[in-house]
Amino acid sequence: MDELKAEIARLRARVAELESAPSQAASPAGPEPVVAESAGQHSYDYLLALVSYVPNIFFIKDLDHRYVAISKLGAQYQNKSPDEIIGRSERDLFPHEVADKMIAEEHQVLSTGKPLEYEHELTYSDGQRYFYCVKFPIYNTKGAPLGVGAFIRDITDMKRVEFERLAMKEQVIRAQQAAIRELSTPLVPLAPGVMAMPLVGTIDSVRAHEILETLLDGIAKQSAHTAILDITGVRVVDTQVANALVSAARAARLLGARVVLTGISPAVAQTLVHLEAKLDGIITLGTLANGIAYALQGATSASKPAAGRGTPSAGGELAPKPRAPSLAT
Repeated sequence: MDELKAEIARLRARVAELESAPSQAASPAGPEPVVAESAGQHSYDYLLALVSYVPNIFFIKDLDHRYVAISKLGAQYQNKSPDEIIGRSERDLFPHEVADKMIAEEHQVLSTGKPLEYEHELTYSDGQRYFYCVKFPIYNTKGAPLGVGAFIRDITDMKRVEFERLAMKEQVIRAQQAAIRELSTPLVPLAPGVMAMPLVGTIDSVRAHEILETLLDGIAKQSAHTAILDITGVRVVDTQVANALVSAARAARLLGARVVLTGISPAVAQTLVHLEAKLDGIITLGTLANGIAYALQGATSASKPAAGRGTPSAGGELAPKPRAPSLAT
């Protein structure tokens, strides 16, 4: 504190000298006075009270980055008293990389002449702490730089609340995504061993994977022998969709089930032909109703084919009736 007192005394003498010489008056561009002239000899006391009790971290450094003043709170964050910090620089108090970063910030403030606002993170014994910092240049009445000042606020609690809010938001988003996946890939049991999955909307690579995963999981859990995929509500059928359907059929066969594809409109049929899509192993029918009827008939008479209904194909699948529209190859 002795150095601070000496510095303030020197500044007072200089101010008095300038006030007694009108020709050396301060530049109009200099800082406006913030202390009443009536403060007189109590200016130091006022400044000391401000520095000591300001409810934020506050400090002033000279051009050599030595602390000229620091608030009690600022010293407490370094587990020191203000007297132990005054006259020392960042390199005396912080790890080398942290000190270099602070000095670079102060060089930027002095070189630009503009305040610098940013968030800063430091490691303490109790974990990470976050700070909102405002560093600003300090000039004398002639505009010459004297050093850098800073007001710093600990925003750790606010940050932790923000992190918790973001984590909760992520949980909500994941729950919503799971709900949407269930809605976008519904699996409806129709009869023992028979299930249907009506698909609506656009099928991209992510959804194609979800369809395959949901389908195989349902086949395994319900011991299904027939799965109906209805694409009546699918807006666009392209190569990606066709490949997804073929992959589903192949994977279903590995689990001992067959796939019946329904809801193929004339436009979709033309698209599949144009794409030369090979729907190998997939029985295709025009409507979901036809597919359900076909699957239920197969379920009730799989062990004994009915006359006129068809016979098992070479792959072990029941071929559709001649009257049922089919694109199966």
